[in-house]
Amino acid sequence: MPHIVVVGAGVLGLTTALTLAENLPQSTTQISVIAEWGPHLPSMNTSLTTSNEYVSPWAGAHFRPFPSATEKEFEELKLTRKTLQYFQELASDHPESSVKFVKGVEYLEDPSELYKTCARGYTEDLQNFKKLGVDERGFLGFEYDTWVVSPPMYLQYLYRKLQTIYGVKFITLKLDSLQQINTLFSEKPKRPIIVNCTGKGLQYSGGTDPAYEPIRGQTLLINPPPDCPYLNKTITYQLANKSWIFTIHRPLYGGVILGGTKQVGDTFLGIREEDTKHLFKLGERYFPSLMKLEARNGKEDNINKESRNGEKYFDVMKVNVALRPARRGGLRIEREKINGQNVIHNYGAGGMGYELSYGASLKVYSLVEEILNESKL
Repeated sequence: MPHIVVVGAGVLGLTTALTLAENLPQSTTQISVIAEWGPHLPSMNTSLTTSNEYVSPWAGAHFRPFPSATEKEFEELKLTRKTLQYFQELASDHPESSVKFVKGVEYLEDPSELYKTCARGYTEDLQNFKKLGVDERGFLGFEYDTWVVSPPMYLQYLYRKLQTIYGVKFITLKLDSLQQINTLFSEKPKRPIIVNCTGKGLQYSGGTDPAYEPIRGQTLLINPPPDCPYLNKTITYQLANKSWIFTIHRPLYGGVILGGTKQVGDTFLGIREEDTKHLFKLGERYFPSLMKLEARNGKEDNINKESRNGEKYFDVMKVNVALRPARRGGLRIEREKINGQNVIHNYGAGGMGYELSYGASLKVYSLVEEILNESKL
């Protein structure tokens, strides 16, 4: 019986495992997932995780298309559209997944020619795409239908489906190398097919992909006011200085993300107060309706220390910090044979893990099918 071991339980790993489970016969295929962190851990729930090294729960997790500047970006665009189609099905048939379709709006203060001309990669397969023109502030605007998701709930949805419907085995373990997997199972001489969905690109003999490039992100999870206008849309401002400010609603009462920072090569996992103040400042300017009116009889909290009765404030539930697992050269989906063992790589999505997740999993499935068919010859 072929054994497929998926390494990594982020959104890429769980989605890949589920796509394999849904398309390969259960009676003749065994699937296992090995990860240091993941939604299968006992302490995982819809609001807390064990480590901000487990990136997927902290994601903003929405679909924001962009025009393709390179052939690689255009290839990845095609994967995002596969995910878009899949999420349309989930939103319709599986609301418990937390996937929801909303209006996506973006404003660019200094747009490139690619945006001005709606170059390839931007508008394909989008519903209700509209170029809004330049507003009185000088921002070029666009809108389209897009999706949002509540990451902790979606990860739990994937995990529970894998466990309860398909009987996938989850193993909590920090691996030092991919070849270490061979010591965990007694399947000699036939070793399992390894699907490498580790964020840093764990290598067969140890170490990580030298092209791995962390991108630090800090966002705020906001408890919005009851009349908040941002619950059925996601809005992004790209400013002339290349900074961003955006809101992303997390469905099923998961709050609203106000973000965020994009700090390439920065590996600090603590909270930076200057980043929080930066988000407060831009949030007050561009998203004042996300603020509540102070009415707590002078009571302060650790984040809103300067709030006073009668003043507006952001009701911050959590400050999220994580390192987006990017890779110079982009997403790596590739099959290789090392010491006679089949390894399929699927990592390097950076901040596009949810957007690429299902499309990437289909490519992995096609490579697994290729291996299985070869074994029949």
